[in-house]
Amino acid sequence: MNHCDLSQAEQKKRREIAEHTRKMILSELKIESQDDISLMAGYRDYYLQISFSELHPLLVFCLAKALEKPSTARQRQMTNELNLHSILGSHAINDEIGCYSYRATQWLDAELGAPRFFEILDRCVDEADRGYGKLTA
Repeated sequence: MNHCDLSQAEQKKRREIAEHTRKMILSELKIESQDDISLMAGYRDYYLQISFSELHPLLVFCLAKALEKPSTARQRQMTNELNLHSILGSHAINDEIGCYSYRATQWLDAELGAPRFFEILDRCVDEADRGYGKLTA
């Protein structure tokens, strides 16, 4: 689907939902950096990137935390196992920059208030904690 395939009313609705959600997040979190697509902050010992896609409409959470050493074959296998059992998102290890990350996507087809936003975000952090804990145990 191309953006031009959407009606003007639907494009406007999606843009307004994304703008409302972005403003709500800016008022609720201490944002360290931002651009047209993403907001970056620290949250519960993770580097947090929140990205928006008006077209789809999606809200993407990416949580990252440093790993002390390059990954082992066992950790990479554990990452695959985590992904087999993860419904919400995906776990990854990036040895190039030395971090673990968890990425989850949420439909943004209705306005999102702060309580629901933090419920979703905290659920993502809980899953990231579970993955990071298994990999570093």
